[in-house]
Amino acid sequence: MKRAHLFVGIVAAIAACLLVPLTGSAAGPPDVVCSQDTFLFTGTAHDLIVPENGFCEVTGATITHDVMQRNSAGAEISETNIGNDVVFADFAGADISKTTIGHDVVAAGTDSGAGITDSSIGNDFLGQGEESGADILRSTIGHDMQLLGLGGGTHLESVTIAHDFVASTPQSVQTGHNAPDTPGGPVKVGHDFTIEGSPDFPFVFDNLCNLSVGRDLRITDRSVNLGFGVGGRCVTNGQQADTIGRDLIVTGNSALSGFFGPSSINVNGNHVGRDLVFSNNTAVPGGELEVSGNVVGRDATCAANSPAVTVNAPNVAGRSNTCG
Repeated sequence: MKRAHLFVGIVAAIAACLLVPLTGSAAGPPDVVCSQDTFLFTGTAHDLIVPENGFCEVTGATITHDVMQRNSAGAEISETNIGNDVVFADFAGADISKTTIGHDVVAAGTDSGAGITDSSIGNDFLGQGEESGADILRSTIGHDMQLLGLGGGTHLESVTIAHDFVASTPQSVQTGHNAPDTPGGPVKVGHDFTIEGSPDFPFVFDNLCNLSVGRDLRITDRSVNLGFGVGGRCVTNGQQADTIGRDLIVTGNSALSGFFGPSSINVNGNHVGRDLVFSNNTAVPGGELEVSGNVVGRDATCAANSPAVTVNAPNVAGRSNTCG
């Protein structure tokens, strides 16, 4: 994930006068290229463009349409209203805080994305480029968060996603606690939470804590070399385990060996409204498949796993229970 390029520039008080306007509609503000003399924008524009290899500090601005960051461009965007999208090209990124984005944040380029704090995204966050993504803190997403590029990733803390979270072949998905200097906080997903597939990268892992999912949580066809946990070790790290409104499905996953040796898959201490299915998962010798201490409204099913699941605290199910 690409954070903002920290660039120390001379910020002049006359910055707004030195911006480079482009042709715009007579009925509205012009498109603007952020000046690379002042590296500052505080005014009003239709589109604001940060040029290739450039930097822009955007503060208290109004962008009626898009912020577009060209290849390897960086920005710090704060206390700004953006009417439509923020779009990142290859290796572009921004730190975004106290900002309203009307429609989408699109990490379209390779290794692109943002750190987003105390902000709102009206529609989607879309990680489309390889290794794209975002670290998001105390913010809302009005519709979906989708990580679709190979090896994408995210940290989420105190975040609400109104509809779905989808990650396809991500490197890492982590919820509940972003960094040692943040307190941790709940992540709420209104509909479904899905992680599927893996990249062929040396460090692949997930840790889901303090997560509330309105419908189903699914992790499928994932090969991890540092393991993954759904509720695993959350309480010992000062976080809550997860609550899933309907089904928790963990199937077809492999815990491989990595930098720290054999890895494990842990599903511990979660509250599941309907069914828990843990099936066809594998771990290398020395690794572990643990399903412990979950409370399940209907059926808890563990089947066709190798090795057999480890149960360190009994699972409780409203109907059948083959997990122990």
